[in-house]
Amino acid sequence: MSEDSVLSAKNRILDLLIYLDDFELDTVETWICSNSFKKDLEIKKQMKKSEKCLIDIGETIKKIIPFEAEMPSENIVPPTVGDQADCNAINTVHVDEFLYDQDEVNELVKKGKLQKYYCLNCNSRNIKDLTLISHSMSRYVLQYIFQVLLPKDLEDKQLLDVGSRLGAVLYGAYYFSNAGTIIGIEMNKECCDVQERIISQYSLDTDRIKVINSDVMDRSDIVRNTNVIIINVLDFFVDIEKHKQIWYYFKKYIKKGSYLVCNRSMAETLGYLDMFEEFMDWLSICKPSQLENEVFFDLEECNELFLYTVN
Repeated sequence: MSEDSVLSAKNRILDLLIYLDDFELDTVETWICSNSFKKDLEIKKQMKKSEKCLIDIGETIKKIIPFEAEMPSENIVPPTVGDQADCNAINTVHVDEFLYDQDEVNELVKKGKLQKYYCLNCNSRNIKDLTLISHSMSRYVLQYIFQVLLPKDLEDKQLLDVGSRLGAVLYGAYYFSNAGTIIGIEMNKECCDVQERIISQYSLDTDRIKVINSDVMDRSDIVRNTNVIIINVLDFFVDIEKHKQIWYYFKKYIKKGSYLVCNRSMAETLGYLDMFEEFMDWLSICKPSQLENEVFFDLEECNELFLYTVN
């Protein structure tokens, strides 16, 4: 590293430290001078290395799917209940968070490839923010799930992603955890083809990672043998009655002691479906399993993730 590079690095560090009060500065100084700093630095480097694998996969996926990351054969319909019931074709656009992080979204807006506003009255300045939604979890959120929420050792566990679509959760589990078996169940054949292509192109271990083209309700054999289930919000993919059926089905087949990871609280999801009271005793919310790793994350960006155990 050149002298100029060192000076630049020092300047960037000072830009961060200048906003700390005396107590915060003393705490950070003690941490940097301790052995834990080097350990944390090595963990952070490994996380960045693993994230690079997901970035490469994302770049490949961008080239083989529509920009909106919604397949022509998918039937995606805005929900009529819940916190996304105000979404419609006019005020909502899908930007896949696994493929595009916030910096990339800002760059798309700058280049005119993505709009942030829509006009309430044509040819006027009466505009409103578009609602940006994602059907996938971001790389950052996936790291948080496997580095903080779930237990570190998943070697003898089976993980299931319900509605795996482009495979974001599967790749996250593959690179960010030691989960022994990683299964994605997806009804759309085009999405399954994308996942299979990525698994093949990146030589992922097919004894460890699998994609199944099926309705999850037809595969109780997998659900009942799973230890960790990850469910992104299903509102755009099933109607209210099917959504209710899915939760009754899960209550019947998910085994006790299993972990359930959701990106919306179950109280909200089941409340929107008017079935919360029937499920009150089914789940217990639990604390993150690897609290020591929270230092690597901005917790505000992960506050919509919830970890439950099945009673």
